[in-house]
Amino acid sequence: MRVLVLGAGFGGLELTTRLSEEFGGDVEIVLIDKGDAFVFGFSKLDVMFGRAVPSGVRHPYRDLVKPGVTFVQTTVQSIDPVARRVETDAGQFEGDVMVVALGADLDPSATPGLLEGGHEFYTVDGAFAARDVLADFAGGRVIIGVLSTPFKCPPAPSETALLLHDYLEERGLRDRSEIALVVDFSRPIPPSPTHRRRW
Repeated sequence: MRVLVLGAGFGGLELTTRLSEEFGGDVEIVLIDKGDAFVFGFSKLDVMFGRAVPSGVRHPYRDLVKPGVTFVQTTVQSIDPVARRVETDAGQFEGDVMVVALGADLDPSATPGLLEGGHEFYTVDGAFAARDVLADFAGGRVIIGVLSTPFKCPPAPSETALLLHDYLEERGLRDRSEIALVVDFSRPIPPSPTHRRRW
């Protein structure tokens, strides 16, 4: 049996690890991702605020995959769920079982002006690039904005605002800087709808 797993984030890595541990060589497992390494979300902030370097937070997939798992770095172009087949830049792959765990892609260009005049920190590349922007920051106004809801990792904007406060304090820039957190709800981290209650 061949299991085809698309996406090597938390879901894809956990699934392939469990399959490897449970079935060993009885199952052929192919894990596909466009990246070559895994980066924990919180590690992006560590790099952004100068607490870590990019090479120190990247975990190459070649070091993470378990026995019986073949990792293929390529970009998925199309998925045929009925045939359990995927077209990629590296060719076609088929499986007896196909699991799609590709996550969500961000689209910064959907917000007019963001790419031209701002920075995003939700992608690895964006957060790593923001490190240099912050290093050159000499004080002024910073706006951390949530551009639409829902969004992944609801604590991240608030956490970033607090980390930025500490970062500017350490550099002696806090007194000449203003940090604004702009969100579309009444509390920084909204509860899920099923757990919402009146305050």
